[in-house]
Amino acid sequence: MSPAFPPPGRRTLPDQPRTAAITRRGWMAGAAAGLGALCSSPALLAAPRPLPSARDVPRRWRVGYAESMPYGNYAATLAAILGELERMGWTGALTGMPYRPGQTDTAALWSWLATHAGSPVLDFVADAHATNLTPDGTAALVSRLRDPGDIDLMIVMGTVAGVALATDAHRVPVLTFSCTNPVAAGIVASEADTGRDHVWAHLDPRRFQRQLAIFHRTFRFQRLGIAYDDSPTGRAIASLPDIEASAERLGFALVRRHVRAPIDHLDQYRYEVDLTAAWDGLSREADAVYITYGRWPLDRFSSLVRPFLKRRIPTFSQLGPEEVERGALMSIARADMAGIGHFGAATIARVMAGEPLRHLPQVYFDTPSIAWNAATAAAIGYRIPFPALLAADSLHGVL
Repeated sequence: MSPAFPPPGRRTLPDQPRTAAITRRGWMAGAAAGLGALCSSPALLAAPRPLPSARDVPRRWRVGYAESMPYGNYAATLAAILGELERMGWTGALTGMPYRPGQTDTAALWSWLATHAGSPVLDFVADAHATNLTPDGTAALVSRLRDPGDIDLMIVMGTVAGVALATDAHRVPVLTFSCTNPVAAGIVASEADTGRDHVWAHLDPRRFQRQLAIFHRTFRFQRLGIAYDDSPTGRAIASLPDIEASAERLGFALVRRHVRAPIDHLDQYRYEVDLTAAWDGLSREADAVYITYGRWPLDRFSSLVRPFLKRRIPTFSQLGPEEVERGALMSIARADMAGIGHFGAATIARVMAGEPLRHLPQVYFDTPSIAWNAATAAAIGYRIPFPALLAADSLHGVL
């Protein structure tokens, strides 16, 4: 029998902890209590050999780029990798590079690189940029990758694009970033072995279990709502195995809704109607909601999230501060992109210098940052504890 909960409009939140003399580091340590088992093994995080230099590369490499769709995290990751390549001396000065935090467009950035990068070993191929990959677009790109001498390396962002290009139909090295769960998606075989000589993906294998542990410790929910596309790719994008593992380990039930992802931009309206119905249902049945990755534009998020505010439901964004800024209660994300930028640039450098891609380190994670929306907290009747505010790296919705 399901546990009983207060009716809508009378939902209770956890007892508010007393304000204590605690440091930011102390609150984070408390929030992450018991997460030692969720961290990667020291062997997987061992420091590799010293980085090669551009002088160690015997030839020029023609580089292409593909992404699942225009998305702020993809643009930010690409810009961070490029910044680190510049710092390492693998490009010329990138002063004036058309990137601003928060932008989603990478096409203009890539076009600019093609003419301004000034690298001794890298050619950013102007017509080798792809976004919103469709089946036809993927087939054309894979056909191009089979052409010797055209593209030597692909930088890829997102699960959908990663799945599309992690194939044996070509042999061009594919480096995939910003995936939810590359192992569950079938992009790579495991943390230690990519499974293919020409495929690699960045992994933070316990990221979402860390998120859910902190969310659960904060609200002690018993029924967690989730909405996702119930397909192999959709379950991987939501990192459903991590959610289910957390539910079993922490002892909460999952309230599920399935929403089929949009086929194309013409299907977007149907998708948002279905999503609205799913979130409205979750707001009535769950006592907290984990908002998994979705295909809504960020400028639509504030409207879509209203049922949770109306019924005083705590929400945690799997994506990060971008959705907290627009109405989700809280999230955890990187404080900045410098770490993943260095990790990605170092991997590119090692591949170009001749190191085997298959066994290069894939695991990287850095210290999580906390984001809160104070207006959302007020709307649902939750007082953010003072120690949690001390731990916050970003605070939104301050009136």
